[in-house]
Amino acid sequence: IADEMSQFSHPIDLSEIADLVKQQLEGEPDLIDLLFIFADLEKSPSPEKLKEDAVKSISDHPLSSLFGASFHDHEGKVIHKSQGANLADDGNIDAIRVQIAQHESLRREIHVSGQIQVARRYIIERNYLGEDIFQELVQHSPFVPRDLIVTYSRGFARFFEGDCISALYILTPMLENSLRHILKMHGHDVTTLDDAKQVQEDRTISALFEQMRPELDQIFGDAIVADIESVFLSKPGPALRHAVAHGLLNDGSPYSADAQYACWLIFRLVCMPLFK
Repeated sequence: IADEMSQFSHPIDLSEIADLVKQQLEGEPDLIDLLFIFADLEKSPSPEKLKEDAVKSISDHPLSSLFGASFHDHEGKVIHKSQGANLADDGNIDAIRVQIAQHESLRREIHVSGQIQVARRYIIERNYLGEDIFQELVQHSPFVPRDLIVTYSRGFARFFEGDCISALYILTPMLENSLRHILKMHGHDVTTLDDAKQVQEDRTISALFEQMRPELDQIFGDAIVADIESVFLSKPGPALRHAVAHGLLNDGSPYSADAQYACWLIFRLVCMPLFK
């Protein structure tokens, strides 16, 4: 099926967005302020707003959502299917989920191309950003366990250097660990017990989102939790946690907008408790 598919593109001028980012950064001489501006370039949209926009899009363009869709990987295998919209009900859950995934994919593409890449290059061209610099930063963040400061710092240093392969493969597994760490800090049990074998294991990130979603929403807010889910877990979507864990990415995948957004989002989660 890959031979039967073709690509189409629609160019977007992001120069105005890029200029605004540079203006923000030029007014801050301190490196810590530059890093915090970088971490706060974008805010996660609320799930309610995403659903509203998706329902409106289905209503405005009914034919595009009328039929079901199938999603394929780079080899052409079908990895996800969705049903068409029921226009009498303003679109069913499947169709809304597909619209949200499409809108979010475009938002991430614009954010990475117009803001993240511009700001990263600006900062790295004017400042030394080695692992020691990030260690000085992340050691103060409650999102980073004390025994993972060096690992997080290496991932962020690689990300700012433009080594997206190293950054993605270092930082993606760390997200799961940090979510468990924060939940434990708030007094929640993140383990499961096999009564038959008397074995205790940590919940995976998928299990956390399935079984402890209210707790995550209470700590991080539903917008950030939904953003994490759409980037790392959901299909349709990049589902980066699964792709990284099972070696499903190719050499170019870590340089995609989704992968770079994922690394930036983890950096934002580390910095957010330090903004004040």
